[in-house]
Amino acid sequence: MSCLRRLNCPVFNAERLQSVPEKDEYTVEIGGNTPMKGKYPLKELLSNFKYRTIESRLTSVSGWSIRCDWQGIPWKDFIDWAKPGDYSYVYFESYGSYVTAVERKHMDNPRILLATHVDGDEIEFEYGGPFRSIIPNLWGYKSCKWIKHIHFLDEHIRGYWESAGYPEEGLIEPGFTMDVNTGQRRKINGGEVTEF
Repeated sequence: MSCLRRLNCPVFNAERLQSVPEKDEYTVEIGGNTPMKGKYPLKELLSNFKYRTIESRLTSVSGWSIRCDWQGIPWKDFIDWAKPGDYSYVYFESYGSYVTAVERKHMDNPRILLATHVDGDEIEFEYGGPFRSIIPNLWGYKSCKWIKHIHFLDEHIRGYWESAGYPEEGLIEPGFTMDVNTGQRRKINGGEVTEF
């Protein structure tokens, strides 16, 4: 059981996804402006990288935040492998057709991760396992769960929550959040939450 489940971290499944392929059948499509475009079995894709552990905080626009040790592929390592050409957005799509596009300038954070584990445990399905993004410098709706597609694009594609009026950039705004780790309501200054 991961820390997410132990701490009763809130679950959001906007697309009401019921299941994803088993890990042996799970595939990820890389596309757009990259010489590595193609559909990869997840195990094959992961075999190209050395796993890293990155501590960061995932913060939801709905009013909660959790700090964990996430394990997976650092985004920088993924970029070094994918070798994309010119692009303005990274487009993510889930197995439930949830979509979001993140501006390239916001993907420079060294703590962005394509994650499979948290605190040494596999990320459970309800939290986006077996393969999800962790983008700690943006609201959680930019961290796509159950990743099926990663594309490097010049054109902007409006995402699921963005189409409902949420900010396109997804920048974390000043205010208050519930720290899931301690159960305390904490003030946040805006941007990546590093103050606790």
